Amino acid sequence: MILNGIDTGAFTPDVAQRERLRAWWSVANDETLIGVGGRLHPMKDHRTFLRAAALLSRTHNRVRFACIGTGRSEYRRELLELSEQLGLREQVIWQPARTDMPSVYNALDILTLSSYGEGFPNVVAEAMACGVPCVVTDVGDSAIIVGDTGVVVPPRDPDALAEGWKRMLARMASEGNHLGDKVRSRIVNEFNQDMLAKRTSETLENVL
Repeated sequence: MILNGIDTGAFTPDVAQRERLRAWWSVANDETLIGVGGRLHPMKDHRTFLRAAALLSRTHNRVRFACIGTGRSEYRRELLELSEQLGLREQVIWQPARTDMPSVYNALDILTLSSYGEGFPNVVAEAMACGVPCVVTDVGDSAIIVGDTGVVVPPRDPDALAEGWKRMLARMASEGNHLGDKVRSRIVNEFNQDMLAKRTSETLENVL
């Protein structure tokens, strides 16, 4: 298995990007923004994300959520209806797929992967390269990517995901900016493009 490599020059912490996009989305500086990035598809399990958002909102007032991705209009409408039913109308930001993903990652405080199936989720590694900590479901290579810098929870479990967010929020409060540095360093050291080239070359040489 050869793990992907991330362009850590393109995906990097950027305060200006963060401030610009949060202002566009009307997210206050003292609000925590938790986001999920990926196409609107059942496997990405936005339903679990939304149900966990409703649970977290019961105990945390200054939290907003963002869903960035495009999918079938019928499925999007189902998710919007679920959001309304859960009382999240004012808390969830819905955005189609964007080309400026570094700005999106920088605008977030926590990136979440709520999928019940994955390979190597680039969205997690890209967000981490921007210094954004992640709460992920234990699918594909997610746990390998986050290591000890993130929180890993079982898939299809809104309660576990909400608790995972609480654990990460507590960790962010205690570790401050050091956590963001640690998150980025893991990608820079373990999952950069040079490492991808090195692993690929070594694998091909072994085969030959």
